[in-house]
Amino acid sequence: MDFKEKIKKAFRLDTYTTGAALRNLHRIRWTLNEAPKRIRTVLSVYLNPELRNQLRARNQNLKIEHLLTQIDIQELGRIAQTYASGEQSIWTKYLDTRKWLTRSAQQVRKLGLVLTPPGDVLDLGCGGGYFLFVLKQLGSRVLGVDLDHDPIFNEMIRLLAIERIGFAITSRVRLPELGSRKFDLITAWAVCFNNYDHEETVWGPQDWDFLLDDLSERLTPNGRIVFSLNPQLDGKFYSEEIGKLFTRRSDLMDGRVIIFTKPRLDATAKRTPTSDEFQPESAR
Repeated sequence: MDFKEKIKKAFRLDTYTTGAALRNLHRIRWTLNEAPKRIRTVLSVYLNPELRNQLRARNQNLKIEHLLTQIDIQELGRIAQTYASGEQSIWTKYLDTRKWLTRSAQQVRKLGLVLTPPGDVLDLGCGGGYFLFVLKQLGSRVLGVDLDHDPIFNEMIRLLAIERIGFAITSRVRLPELGSRKFDLITAWAVCFNNYDHEETVWGPQDWDFLLDDLSERLTPNGRIVFSLNPQLDGKFYSEEIGKLFTRRSDLMDGRVIIFTKPRLDATAKRTPTSDEFQPESAR
């Protein structure tokens, strides 16, 4: 499609679905709500030479070539050669370090974390630890949670020096106790723990509600949670019932990405759900 056709398509009403229109409205609302705080932060950084230099350094640290220099390339090559055949692990795609570092840096930028890096970060289902490794370059203290039986993930976690807890996130089971540690950011990319590809055990609203309450207790007062969901068997990211729950408890629903903040989660934690929002387990 050439540029002229793209322009025509952009101005045709049939280009936009109802879902796309709602996502755009959600983005606009989120942007407007975040704008005052972001403007204050930008001004404070750019008016302060020291903070400006720190921002410049963080941007430099996110360049892919710089990220690669922070890794033992010889050891990385050994890991890639050892597991490339796929005989010991199905997760060979995560051996493409350049690709996953680039993607993680993009996620960091999209969330606005370069301007104000989070102090403490928890990543659920951290895999090889690429996202946490990138945040470490910004000065964040990071912790991952994931299964610890895959050799590729274990090797990469060790190579990238990521602190990780071996744990299977399970429906209505609290995460391990982490002492008094609180997190400014909790993430989960390409969420799998909700059994999205198993129709008989896919998570329902009460399962998600339990997890959100558990995670909220682990956030700092202004902390936030970012989930990026996988499509379920029906092609949707969540059911209608879960959509109602997310609408009530989240600050932004943008397709597969759902963002929750500590104040919003706390404000919605004790409300008793209506029959329209939650179905009993027997009805699912």
